[in-house]
Amino acid sequence: MTHKKGSRFQLFIQKIAASPAGSRVLSLFMHHLDRACLKASRGRTSVTEIFAGMPMVLLTTTGARSGKRRTLPVLCLRDTDSPGTLAVTAANWGRRKMPAWYYNLKANPHALALLDGSEHAYSVHEASGAEYEHYWAIAKDTFVGLPHYKQRVGQRVIPIMVLNPEPGESV
Repeated sequence: MTHKKGSRFQLFIQKIAASPAGSRVLSLFMHHLDRACLKASRGRTSVTEIFAGMPMVLLTTTGARSGKRRTLPVLCLRDTDSPGTLAVTAANWGRRKMPAWYYNLKANPHALALLDGSEHAYSVHEASGAEYEHYWAIAKDTFVGLPHYKQRVGQRVIPIMVLNPEPGESV
């Protein structure tokens, strides 16, 4: 169920990313670096994974209004009890505003995810109740900064979107 803890250096980087100033600065460029690294490695690694020990997935959604495909790196939560299932948090660097990809998945609950060398199709739903608590525990174990983000977002709940392989997909 849990993610392995990172090295001291990786935990230090996670704490920087959790701080208001660190998240503000890193949010400006990390997605560009991670996107390039994930594409080049076919979803096997990212800059964030190397330096902060946090696994990333290259997620492709369909725009809620535009209908265009949008691809970006997001924190990947993996549950060893459900190896084919992924989850992603809509924490948006601890901002009060939801990330655009969350609205894309709500409007079009299907996505592609590039991970571990291959891309697969997923159907998506928002976690609630016990499922939310289960993935929230994995999220906190994966990124030590999530409780800080939760404080900063105010009344906004940080959604967790669960990605299940589409029928016929072997992950």
